[in-house]
Amino acid sequence: MKLVIAEKPSVARDIANVLGAAQKRNGYLEGSGYLVTWCIGHLVQLANPEEYDESLRRWKMETLPIMPAQFRYEIVSSTKSQFQIVQQLISRSEEIICATDAGREGQLIFEYVLRLSKPPQNCVIRRLWISSMTDEAIRDGFDSLKDNTEYQRLYQSARCRSEADWLVGINFTRLFTIRYGTKLTVGRVQTPTLALIVERQQAIENFQAAPYYQLQGIFGGIRALWHRGNINRLEQKEEALKLQKELTGMDGTVTKLDTSRKNEDRPLLFDLTELQREANRRFGYTAQETLSIAQNLYEKHKFITYPRTDSRYLTTDMKPQIPQLLKKIASVYPESVPFIQQIASKKLLLDKRIINDVKVSDHHAIIVTNNIHQYQPQKLTPRENNVLKLIMIRMIVALSGKKVYDETKLEITLDNQKDIFKATGRIIIDEGWTLVERTLSAKPANQQEDAKTDDKEDKEDDQQILTGIALNQRVHLDKINILEKETTPPKPYTEATLLTAMEKASREIDDKSLKESMKGKGLGTPATRAGIIEKLITVGYVERRKKNLYPTQQGIMFIQLVPESIRQVEMTAQWELQLQEICDGKGNPEQFMQEIRQYVQQTVAENSSMEQVQAVSRKGTLRRVVGKCPKCGQNVIESDKSFYCDGFRMEHKCNFSLWKNNKYLQARGITLTADMAAELLSTGKMQVNNLTSKAGKQYNAIFYMEPGEQYVNFRMEFAPRTVQSSAPSQSENSPVQSDIQPDKKEATQP
Repeated sequence: MKLVIAEKPSVARDIANVLGAAQKRNGYLEGSGYLVTWCIGHLVQLANPEEYDESLRRWKMETLPIMPAQFRYEIVSSTKSQFQIVQQLISRSEEIICATDAGREGQLIFEYVLRLSKPPQNCVIRRLWISSMTDEAIRDGFDSLKDNTEYQRLYQSARCRSEADWLVGINFTRLFTIRYGTKLTVGRVQTPTLALIVERQQAIENFQAAPYYQLQGIFGGIRALWHRGNINRLEQKEEALKLQKELTGMDGTVTKLDTSRKNEDRPLLFDLTELQREANRRFGYTAQETLSIAQNLYEKHKFITYPRTDSRYLTTDMKPQIPQLLKKIASVYPESVPFIQQIASKKLLLDKRIINDVKVSDHHAIIVTNNIHQYQPQKLTPRENNVLKLIMIRMIVALSGKKVYDETKLEITLDNQKDIFKATGRIIIDEGWTLVERTLSAKPANQQEDAKTDDKEDKEDDQQILTGIALNQRVHLDKINILEKETTPPKPYTEATLLTAMEKASREIDDKSLKESMKGKGLGTPATRAGIIEKLITVGYVERRKKNLYPTQQGIMFIQLVPESIRQVEMTAQWELQLQEICDGKGNPEQFMQEIRQYVQQTVAENSSMEQVQAVSRKGTLRRVVGKCPKCGQNVIESDKSFYCDGFRMEHKCNFSLWKNNKYLQARGITLTADMAAELLSTGKMQVNNLTSKAGKQYNAIFYMEPGEQYVNFRMEFAPRTVQSSAPSQSENSPVQSDIQPDKKEATQP
C-alpha cells in the first residue's frame, strides 16, 4: 500500500480526489491502492526542557544554559490522535510519499513525524514537489516523484533552524526573564525586528525639525532651482533674502541642454513579500492576513501557484504556459482585455525580468494557474478578490511594455559665473506598463506612500516640459521665489515598509564584506515574516494603530535591556545565509549548530550576574529588586504598595509578598521600607529600634519573617537597648496572620 502524507486535510482531499482515494476513514482516505492522510501542521515538535530533566520545569539561573546533547521530540498534545493514525499507517506502508508543502518547513514537518514512527525496513520514501494545487499539477507531480533523499539538505537546513531557535528562545527567554523579573520573550528573528521598530520610533521622537530655504528662479516660462557649487539650500532666511535681492534681474546663458531617451522598466512578478507589501499599501491588509488569503487562493480555490516563495521569476519550461494564462485571465477579467490584446499583438517580453532559471530555487514567482478560467468573483470573499486581482494585474503589468520618455536637463549659468539654476523636464513618449497599472488598479485616496527622504524633496520639478529654448541662448532672471521648507522626521513603519526593512536587512550592516555576502538575505524568510510581526504584537512589544506599527513601552525597555548581539541584524541575517548554504550543500549543519551552542553559552555567561539589576514591570517601567524569594528563589520586586515575588508569572505561580502597610507591623508603628524588606529577605529577620509601646515606653525589637503556605507570619523578640530600658526582656510570639497579598496592580494570587 502507498501512503501519501499531506500537510493539511484540504490538500489531502485534493490529492485523494486525483488519485481516486474516495473512501473516507478515520483520519485518512483510501482507494486505488493509496492511503492519503494529513498532519494538521506540526504533529511533532522539539521537546520542552522538563522532558530532559523534571527540575528544569523551574526557571533558575543556575540551570542555564540548557544544552541537550541530543534533541528529543514530543507529540503535540492537541493533535496526538491524528499523529497516532499517521504513525499506524506508516507502520504498514510499503511506500511513503511526502506531500507536505514544498519548502523548508514542510520537509521538517514530514521528517519529524517519520522520526517518531517506524517505517517498515524496506519501505521506499519519495517526495511530491509541486507549486500548484490544480488536478493537472498534482498528476504531473505524481508522474515525476523524487527520492526523498534528494531533499535531505533541505531537511538539515530546517532542522538547524528549528534547533537554533529552540536554543536561543529557551535559554535567552529564561535568562532575561530571571534577570529582570518579568517575562521577556527573546527570538532569533523577532528581537532584531523589534529593534528596527524601536530605533525608528526613537529617531522620530528625537527628531528636531529644521527650516531651510531654496531659491526658485523664473526665466520667462522656465522654473529652475538655484545651486552654488554643491550647495542648493540655505539654513538662514536672511541669506536667502540677500541672494534674492542680489541675483534678481541678472542675465545668464544656457550652458547645458541635454535630451536623452530613457525608459522605466516594468515591475517584477510577485513573491510573497512583495504581495504582502502591495496588499498593505493598497488595502491595509496585515502581512498575516495576506498570507492567509493567498494560502486560501492556492489550496482551496487553486487559482494561484505556491505563495510562500521568495522568487520573482519563472523558469524556462514555463514559457509556453504564459500566452494561455493571459487568455484565461482575459476571459474572467473584462477590464484587462484591451491590455492583454495589446500584449498579444506584440512579441511577448519574456526577457530576464520574467524568465530567469538562476533566480528560481524551490519555487517560482506567484502567478495564476490554469484553473483561473473558473474564477467567479461572487464565490470569493472581497479580500480574496482583491488579492487575486493584484496577482492578475501584476502578471499583465510585468508583461507590458516599458515606459518611455525623453528627459531634458537644463543648466543656466548667471553672468557672475558663481550661480547656476538647474531644471529637468520630461516628455512621455509611451506610458507603457504605467498606463496598465494606473487603469486597472487606481490607488485609493487614503493610500499612504512610503517614507520620503529630504533629498527627494530637493529634486527639481521634473514634470516641467522644456521647450522653446536653445543651448547658449541668453536669458533674463525675471524673479526669484524663496521656497520655505522644513526637514521631516522618518515615518513610523507600516507592515509594507517593515517587510522591506526585514527583506533588505543587509543595508543595516556596516561591515562591507559581510554586507556584500548578505545581499538578498534578510531577517527571516517570506514564509515567516508575517508570523514574526504578529508575535511581536501578541507578546505586547508592538501595537498596530491603523496601518502603522509602534513599539510599546515594554518593547522599548526590552530592547534597551538585551545585549547588542541579540538585537543586531548582522547575526540573524548571517544565520539565514548559513541555513541557505546548508540547503545548497555548501554549509556544514554540525558546524553551524556548534557555533550556535557556543554563542548561547557565551551570552548566558556574560549576562547571568544578578548584581545591580532592576526589575521591569509589565508596563515596561523599571522596578527595584529588593532580594530573592524565600519560597522559590525568584526576584522580589518593589511596587507602590508591596514587595512581591515575580514568580507569580512563572509556571509555579509563587504567592509570596509583603505589604508595605502590613497590619501586624503597623500596629507597632512600622511601615515596611525597601531596606527593611531587603534585610528580611537576606537574613530572615530585621531589627527595629526606638519603638513605642502602648504604655509610651521605648523599646528595640527583632522581627522574624516566617513564610507560610498562603501568608507571611511575623514573630517578635525584644532586643536589648544600648541604654537602660524598662522594656521586659522576653519574646512575643505572634501567630497573627497578615493578610499579605501582592499589589493587585502588579500581581495576583491563585
